[in-house]
Amino acid sequence: MKKKIDKIIKYILKNLNHKIIFISKTSTIIEYIQTKYSSKFNSETKFFTIKEFFETISGLKILDHHSILLYFFSFLKKDDFIEKKFHDFFNWGPKILNDFQNIDFNMVNVEHFFDSIISTEKINKWDLDFLKQEKFFFWEKIHKYYYILQSQLFKKGIAYHGMLFKTAISCLDSFLSKNFNTKIVLFLVQNIEFLNQCEKIFTKKIIQQGLVYDLCEKNISIFTLESLKNKKRILNSKTCLQYENLKIIGVSKEIEQVKTVKNIICKLIKKNKKPNKILLIPGDKNLTIPLAHSIKKLGINIFFNIDCSLNNIPIYYTFHFIFQLLLKKKKFKKFPIKDVIKVLSNGYIQKFFLKRNSILKKLSIENDSDFLFEDEIKKYLYRNDLWIIFKIQTNDIRMILISLIGFIRKLKKLLLTNRRKHFLELNFISKLEIYIQKLRIIIRKTKNLSLEINDVFNIYEQFAHTENIRYLRKNRRGLYITGFIDIFLENFDVVIITSFNEGVIPPNYKNQNNSLIPFDMEKKLQINNTNEIFYFHHLTRIIQFSKQTYLIYKDQPDEINSGEKSRFIHRIEINSKISTEKIKKPFFPIKSKRLPIVIDKTKSIIRCLHELINKGLSPSSIHLYNYNPLLFYYKKILKLRDPEQTSYKKKIGKIIHKILKILYDPIKENFITIDCIHEMKKNYEPIVKKVLLEKKEIIEGNNMFFYCIIKNYVEKFISWDEKFVQRGHKIFLKEIEKKVSSILNIGSKKIKLHGIIDRIDEYDGTTRILDYKIGFSRIKEINVSLKNIENIFYDTNYVNTMQLLIYVYLWFQSSILKESKKKSPIIGIISPEMNGDILQIPINIFRVLKTNITYENYKINVLPFLIKRISDILDPSIPIIEKIY
Repeated sequence: MKKKIDKIIKYILKNLNHKIIFISKTSTIIEYIQTKYSSKFNSETKFFTIKEFFETISGLKILDHHSILLYFFSFLKKDDFIEKKFHDFFNWGPKILNDFQNIDFNMVNVEHFFDSIISTEKINKWDLDFLKQEKFFFWEKIHKYYYILQSQLFKKGIAYHGMLFKTAISCLDSFLSKNFNTKIVLFLVQNIEFLNQCEKIFTKKIIQQGLVYDLCEKNISIFTLESLKNKKRILNSKTCLQYENLKIIGVSKEIEQVKTVKNIICKLIKKNKKPNKILLIPGDKNLTIPLAHSIKKLGINIFFNIDCSLNNIPIYYTFHFIFQLLLKKKKFKKFPIKDVIKVLSNGYIQKFFLKRNSILKKLSIENDSDFLFEDEIKKYLYRNDLWIIFKIQTNDIRMILISLIGFIRKLKKLLLTNRRKHFLELNFISKLEIYIQKLRIIIRKTKNLSLEINDVFNIYEQFAHTENIRYLRKNRRGLYITGFIDIFLENFDVVIITSFNEGVIPPNYKNQNNSLIPFDMEKKLQINNTNEIFYFHHLTRIIQFSKQTYLIYKDQPDEINSGEKSRFIHRIEINSKISTEKIKKPFFPIKSKRLPIVIDKTKSIIRCLHELINKGLSPSSIHLYNYNPLLFYYKKILKLRDPEQTSYKKKIGKIIHKILKILYDPIKENFITIDCIHEMKKNYEPIVKKVLLEKKEIIEGNNMFFYCIIKNYVEKFISWDEKFVQRGHKIFLKEIEKKVSSILNIGSKKIKLHGIIDRIDEYDGTTRILDYKIGFSRIKEINVSLKNIENIFYDTNYVNTMQLLIYVYLWFQSSILKESKKKSPIIGIISPEMNGDILQIPINIFRVLKTNITYENYKINVLPFLIKRISDILDPSIPIIEKIY
């Protein structure tokens, strides 16, 4: 990119004699031009980022998001909001401010927007009973405050980002007419389709009175209005990319990515590749520090140019633990000792305030209670600066803020003893000090404002999770580390991108929950600026401009993410023959010294187990116990909700089951005919869209990825049935998604077994019990022998077989399915092959018998092992023992 800029500047120096204004959205480009060429232009030449240029022509100064938020809060009237909404401002306020930004950035008709969203809210809250009808409408108040906020900001000559851009666009024509002899040179570093509406209007105006260069094209090109139309057409067409220079690597653990990167860099250095020709992009910025530490061990210098989120800087947890301590103090009127220990054992507290660890030792020796009173803490910390925190009165907001600022200043003074080492910490603590100081001023000036410690904690969390520090440490010979969407001027031979997982690249904006505008309205009014196409376009640009690109992802789930590779990798795999290298042997040998958690089955646990078997025990519950008894204990006994997101595989599976039920339900209790098949082929696509989209109108993002997989599976499934019908086989569909249950007697206990059988049919007169799976199958059949029958009910590798064997028992026992005990069913799994075609994988029970299993065979050879598995789960003498994988 530098070479292109140099060529453009040399052309301008040679051919233009006008007064010139250089503008770019990215400060990196402007800084480069200004540093290298400012001496070669006359003093009238100006250099601006778009933001700086808009400040100049509008007369407004941009104020950071957090300061605007506090300012917004300062003139909020409590009477305008119900009590809960007002006190919850620091949860909904940032989202509303984001929505104001998007409305202004995209030049949305403000009155039309608010009319639509207020009408929607009124419809949703409408009640037949007039007396019960809602009198308070949130969006009506927000409509009023949109104008109040802008009016107040205009008076002070300040603006939030979107407001600045919208105001500047209204001033642009006047500026251009007054400066018609000035040549404006605009550098673009992304496709115009990814710009917001203000930036698009600005670009089109500059094209008419200046020069607009696209730095992301391989060749230097000047934009014209006609070329903008072509850009849109190119973007919307399917571009065939060459992936010969791309390598995809899957590892099992998050930290193994660090070792993989280290190995790649070692090999490159051995081949005489210069470090400054290598670009490293941590997809998940939490890996930045481990990656940098690993690279430094190789003796390689690093050029950092990356945003660090405040909540990723270790000192964030120091204040997080302090707030947790104060919240508990407010609740209990005393300190839980575990929260005291969390604060006192924090690394920064230990290093700067407790150089001798005697206080922690005294606390553990002298106190056997779960709580400590303030007077007890005082005798340990009275002469220590930490006493500022512990003595805070949590009901006095002014004293809370004064004490926090006092503690911050003491910590800041200690960090200043080594500025270079504590660069990030000092930036963090300086930003926090300014922010709390602003909050303190607002509270001092605002009457009757009742904030509490939990409000300050919410403010802190919102601030820490949305504010960044730009960490720039230059080293021309060093390996370059930057963020995925950051713009870099250098050309790199090798690019390594880590954490290429779903939800990381592209990010899962739905989870970020940073808007209160309904999704369908965002789409309708075109105010949603989160664009998946932008991320894929950016990735393709990285691949095109480097000689070798590595995408590294983690393929096993853990507490960080689901372990699913990015949909972009799926797209690349579909469109090319590229294969993924899987590193199966872990770099870090598992030598867990931790002993498994063991929980004895107490009377209360046994009582919960009995409640469970009375309510119903499913194959999935038995599998959960087999996988990890401790997880079974958490979910089934303690009834804890799973914090992890449902995997995409499970989501797709549920949707496919629902679609197949809709398609096949009308045929139930009938033969599947060619006419039925044709009817389903005609209807399945709109049904897929309806089920997948629900209330949405556009297929995009995850849904686009889901749609391709689901549509293909359903199409192949229908074709699978069609193939047999065309060959003259008779398929009589008996049940689809059939809920079945039965009582199994184990001694004096009556165990209710239940489940859902995906499909029961008769194939040429023989009953089939079938289970759908969406995962690719590499095997053609499953054989169950007398030797391994017991393992099926204990070993997680046999989960699908176990599930079907339990379904067979439920089918045999079912009173609805008459005559079932006299018949011998075929049991099998319906799964796609690697080429996408649907395959029936038969499960052969006791193959030597050369017959399908009968009820008598089942009672003798299978049922005892099912009874034994359930008996072991219920046995009070067998404890719950955690499985450590």
